[in-house]
Amino acid sequence: MKQLSVSLPFAHRLHMGFERNGAMHMRGLHMGSNLKASMFHRGRYQGTMDLGSGLVTNVGVLSLASEAVALAAPSGARINALFLAKNHFTGTGATAAASTDIKIQTISTQGGQTPVAGTQVLGAAASTVITYQTVATVPYTGGEAVTEWGLITSTTVSVTTGTPFTATSATSGTVTGTPLTASSATVQGQQQNIVETTTTPRWGFITSNTTSILTIPAWYVTATGAGGSTPGATEAFTLRPIMFDHKVFSAINVINGDSIQFTYTLTINSGG
Repeated sequence: MKQLSVSLPFAHRLHMGFERNGAMHMRGLHMGSNLKASMFHRGRYQGTMDLGSGLVTNVGVLSLASEAVALAAPSGARINALFLAKNHFTGTGATAAASTDIKIQTISTQGGQTPVAGTQVLGAAASTVITYQTVATVPYTGGEAVTEWGLITSTTVSVTTGTPFTATSATSGTVTGTPLTASSATVQGQQQNIVETTTTPRWGFITSNTTSILTIPAWYVTATGAGGSTPGATEAFTLRPIMFDHKVFSAINVINGDSIQFTYTLTINSGG
């Protein structure tokens, strides 16, 4: 099991563990994910593949943990992670998924690049096992080998609003101009998103923002998820949704008119 320890300035140290099979453990809470793909060729069902466990990401867990201690929880809009984590999209990368992933490796160019909001249901529940499930059908407009899937908290994959920075600190980033929607007790703003830089590869979880300043409790090294130095004061950046889960699998070949229905199940076991 890989252990991750996150120090947040607004909470006690949080310890999390990630199994290679996609399970996540937090103080006796056990979570595991599964992904199934049903292939449709021009509307005709071709069969269903069990792609196995997904991989709940570090940033997905940080998003869950931050709800209780860092976010404003707007009364005007629900911003809890699982409610938002219903948007399915795909890619063509071949590197195995990792808990440090914050985005898909190579985004689809034939339709899968447009996230599809899935239905959300509480699955059949035993007394100690509860499942959360979201199902979405992703259509394709051309030929490609689909090898990646991601579950994100927005219907927009990325935004470069206000780039570049005009100032950065260990806990903030100031964007060019005032293009952002300020967060508040009734407005989500950029909460429950991350900001990614590339010159100094870093990302930070946004806990609040004004129209120009993003509050970032800590910067993390993109490749490793470890705490990192502050990115440069004038670096370009991209705003991204939380990628809650990520899966890389053997190619599913699609052509124009095909679609893949993804069924994602998150199982939560009590006890332990």
